[in-house]
Amino acid sequence: MPCSFKYLFIASNLFGLIYFFRLYQLQSHDSKTSYVTNIVTGSFIALEDNKTFIISPYYDPRGDSLIRILAIVHKTVKNLYCLFYCKQNGNVNVKAKIDIVKDQFGFPYETAHLLCGNPSECDYVYMSVHTNSSKDIRQIPTFRIPKDPIRAFSANFSVCISAFYGQYNNVLQTIQAIEMYKLLGASKIIIYNNSCHDNVDKVLRHYIQEGDVDVIPWPIDTFLRTSKKWKYVEGLDSDIGYYGQIASLNDCIYRNMYKSNFILLNDIDEIILPVKYWDWSSLMKSLQKKHPEASVFRFENHAFPSSVKATGSSRWNHVPGINILQYPYREPSDRMSVKPRKMIINPRKVIQTLVHQVLKAEGYSIDVSSQDAILFHCKHKRKKTIPDKDLIKDDIVLKYSTYLEPNVDKVVQKLFPQP
Repeated sequence: MPCSFKYLFIASNLFGLIYFFRLYQLQSHDSKTSYVTNIVTGSFIALEDNKTFIISPYYDPRGDSLIRILAIVHKTVKNLYCLFYCKQNGNVNVKAKIDIVKDQFGFPYETAHLLCGNPSECDYVYMSVHTNSSKDIRQIPTFRIPKDPIRAFSANFSVCISAFYGQYNNVLQTIQAIEMYKLLGASKIIIYNNSCHDNVDKVLRHYIQEGDVDVIPWPIDTFLRTSKKWKYVEGLDSDIGYYGQIASLNDCIYRNMYKSNFILLNDIDEIILPVKYWDWSSLMKSLQKKHPEASVFRFENHAFPSSVKATGSSRWNHVPGINILQYPYREPSDRMSVKPRKMIINPRKVIQTLVHQVLKAEGYSIDVSSQDAILFHCKHKRKKTIPDKDLIKDDIVLKYSTYLEPNVDKVVQKLFPQP
């Protein structure tokens, strides 16, 4: 055989071997990663034990970077694992630390942070959480983990609302609250929605289209028996309190940690109102100047009961719900009792939260003086022990009426025009 043909023959065989070896590698890799098909999105992914419900996993780059999975677990759950699908080195199994958010309310199910350290020499995009009892790895729910969060804020202030439930139909107050949040400086309002009336759904869809609102489906009662009560008592036929509010608030923090400079944690019938300033930006500049190391700012609740006779007339009588501009009377402060507070937080410094206080954080919490700002809470309930004559006239929300009324009216006329 001529030398040139000999080398050509060897070269062609060599290329053939390389091709088939590479094909084998790809097939082998595919066979290892073919189970990455059960990719799931959305909240409340049930594991095979039906005692663990994954809300969402997040890459947490703070300190020793790790994967932090927000979950709801039964008190009996002790062992959970993270399975990382490495692109080249097979799979890595890591035992999760189950860090319970200690709410002390006594329900059988609790909010938990499942913590898994990043395995070394594992380039992964997907991971799963499991109980180590599954026989078929392909059936384990798989999550995509964005590893490097974008650290460019799209919002200075975001508001986390949890949760709409019971076919919620307070349409007018919902519109007024959202418009007030926008006036005060919110770029985004995140609402966890278990159930709401078609009227409120129409409002939410309007604000989603406008880019003001994100709605997170919250189908917790599909999986667990929920309660409107805060505290578990013997014989109560419920798995978790108040529609898993603590879980949704923790999720909202991590969901928006690198999207928003500040996050407000409150209900839709609550508005943090500055006393000395016009908006949240001016308020927070002042508070941060006084407390540069603080990461949590707590605001005292002041109830403005809607059970008291409304003042004036409303142009929106045909719209279901409360008109907050008609109830300028608040309950006097009771110095003998502790008022619940809601918060503005720096989400990059907060690790775990309850409804009224942060459990784990860098920096410290401060209770903001009611001379600087209050939590305006317009609600149906009121303290029966307080007679009408003792209610205090407070026009704090009315200073925004010149701007609020036309903004609200524009939405009402578009969505609920008078017949």
